[in-house]
Amino acid sequence: MDEAAELYRAFILDTLHLAQRTAVASLFVAWTPDDGRAELVSALGCPGCPDDPDVNWLCQRGSHLGERLSNAFTAFRQDGWEKTVALGGDSPLLPQDYIEEAFEALDRYDVVLGPADDGGYYLIGLSGPGGPGGRRNVDGRYDRLFESIHWGTGRVLRQTRAAIRANGFSCHELPAWHDVDRPADLDRLAREIRTLRADGDRLTGRYTEAALDAVNREGRDR
Repeated sequence: MDEAAELYRAFILDTLHLAQRTAVASLFVAWTPDDGRAELVSALGCPGCPDDPDVNWLCQRGSHLGERLSNAFTAFRQDGWEKTVALGGDSPLLPQDYIEEAFEALDRYDVVLGPADDGGYYLIGLSGPGGPGGRRNVDGRYDRLFESIHWGTGRVLRQTRAAIRANGFSCHELPAWHDVDRPADLDRLAREIRTLRADGDRLTGRYTEAALDAVNREGRDR
């Protein structure tokens, strides 16, 4: 359990740095439970990360992922944000280009979706009040994207696509990507990190790389 916690800490740190390198956006970190912010800040205690004035914090509201996503998007729309993109915390090597493409697509589409290989999605984005460019009233129907979804199953993507169609939303899909669910996914991460380093990328996934090395060392010492 300690190794799993350290791995997920690394995934979140790499996702945080990925978002910080995306110049088109303001960054919010959503946390739960209500009294868990201090613990999360401590866990993410890297120089310039949680204490960075450009990092904002949002307390998650809701009993399950769908409610939390819906409430977060509603809060951002009420605050007048024109586009909002939510990232999961377990795709630490996600290409930065995908996030930038998501924000660009929301100029033309109601919804942007990043399909995950496991039948879920690694990213979802919604345009602001009134839809893309404020051209039509779609705001009141966005919450329906998060209703009647079997969260944590391989049906999430299919059901979300169906909800998008049923509510008449326009949608842009990003290339498929993967998240981390099983031990075999760690081997995939390690291979991809080696490829990134061979191509000269020293930043992407650096916390995940260190956490994987620590897990491997522990395994060899047993």
